Parts: sequence; C-alpha cells; structure tokens
Amino acid sequence: MSSVSLRVSVSTCSQCPIKGYELRGVNSFKRGLPRLLMSGRAIKVEALESATGLIELYRHGDYAFKWALLEGRAPYSLEAGKEAVIACLREQCVIEAGTWRVELSPKDLLYLTGSANLTLEGRGSLVVIGEAPSERSQIRLVKRFNELSRLTSGLEGYRRDVYVALGEADPSDRLMAGFTEGWPGEWTSFPPHKHDDKVEIYVYYGLNGGYGLQVVEDHDGVDVFKVRDYDAVIIVRGYHPNVATPNSRICYLWILCQVEGRKSMRVEFQPGFEKLPLGTTHLSR
Repeated sequence: MSSVSLRVSVSTCSQCPIKGYELRGVNSFKRGLPRLLMSGRAIKVEALESATGLIELYRHGDYAFKWALLEGRAPYSLEAGKEAVIACLREQCVIEAGTWRVELSPKDLLYLTGSANLTLEGRGSLVVIGEAPSERSQIRLVKRFNELSRLTSGLEGYRRDVYVALGEADPSDRLMAGFTEGWPGEWTSFPPHKHDDKVEIYVYYGLNGGYGLQVVEDHDGVDVFKVRDYDAVIIVRGYHPNVATPNSRICYLWILCQVEGRKSMRVEFQPGFEKLPLGTTHLSR
C-alpha cells in the first residue's frame, strides 16, 4: 500500500493564527479516498471506506496528523527529534520494530520518540497518528484503554466520560491524547472552549447509526460539520463544542499537539458560557 500526501490550498489560510500553516490532505475527487471539507478554522475528512497506506491529513512544520485503514502491512518511520502517538481505533493492530512487537486493541495507543522504523499491521484496522517535535530520548509507552481512569465530566445536558491516555504528567513534550464518550443526545467539549495554542484532531466512533454535529467557531465565522462514525475533524482554531442525536452518543479519539508554549490542558471558554459550572473536569482555565 502506497502512502498519499497531496497539498490542498485553503483560501482562508492567511487568517490562521499559526504562521507558516500548511495543509496536506486527500484529493476529494480521487476515487476510493475520503472527501474533505475545509476552512481556515477546521478540516473535516470523511471516514475511510477502503484500505490505504498512511495518509497525511495535516502538517504545520514538525506537527502532523496521519491515518490509515490497514488491510495488511504498512511502513511508518519517525525521525529523530520527533514524538508520536499511534492510536488503534477500529479492530486490533500490531506494531513491530525489529524484534520488538506490541499488539493494540481498539482504543489502545502507543507513545514513542524517534528515531524508529516501524511496521503497522492489521485487518480493517483504523490507525490514527499525531506527530510533534521532541527532545526526549528513546521512549516507548503503551496505554491500554481498559487500564485508564474514567472521569465523568459536566452536568445534565453536557455529560461525558473522559479517559486521558497521555496527559500533562506523562513523559511527552507536546502531545496529549485520550477519549471522550458523550452521554446519549448530550453535548461534549462544553461549555464551548478554545485552545489556539494547540491543534487537535477528533476521530468519531460510537454513533451507531446516528450522527453528531461538530461546531467550530471563531471571530471570523462558524462551521458546522455533520459527522458519523470514523469521520475526522481537525481543529486549527476556535471554539469547538459538539452534540449527538438523541439516540446516540458522540464519542471520539482526541490528539492534541501543543504548537506554542508549554504543554497544558489550559483552555479559554467562550464569552457568555464561562460562568456555566464545569463539574469535574480534566481542563484548566
């Protein structure tokens, strides 16, 4: 399986807060590859329908998001001076590096630093990768979903269970990752907040025939994306709450790249919502 990396222009990119912003994505007119919907705030990518090599969805310098729907083996190389989160979201996958081997079940993930030459293997396995610069030496850290602590956050109308897999206290320089699982028909990422010093990817699951609405809003406008299982949205900037239809839950893998400043879960709440009670939360003001 060959990799895909196609440049796509974004007309509003000059308004992005991150200088030197560059998007690489999937050609929406190429058969077998997912469609893209883009603005300067966010990028929506429809779920992969057929096997692919690694597809680079976004790049800003050394920060990148990639994914693949595996049907066999695919190579993956991580350069020295970089770190990566590799999350398995659908079916099991195997990651190998020489004699080293790890099996990941759905919602398990691997954190590692470069350099590394890996082989990813799976059958119908959806693999999502986040990359960032790092000064750390060789680290390989496996996080199992069934070993993560559950934090029930929010109040009625915006309740969700949050599982932080790679957080502020973990040995990553700029990457954080985890899972959010909303309650039926309720909002998550609420009260609306933003973190324009970080870029983030959501990959959705658990909607089970329903759908979600992902809002991304800033001073320049608002995008509303209809999302289904295994769609992705990359949030470049802006407030980004979401909600599920009443018969379903909006659940998603999230990977954060701290592009500016020190790694943190610090966010800024949208004016008019900042006084809403948070309940228990993994975020900080």
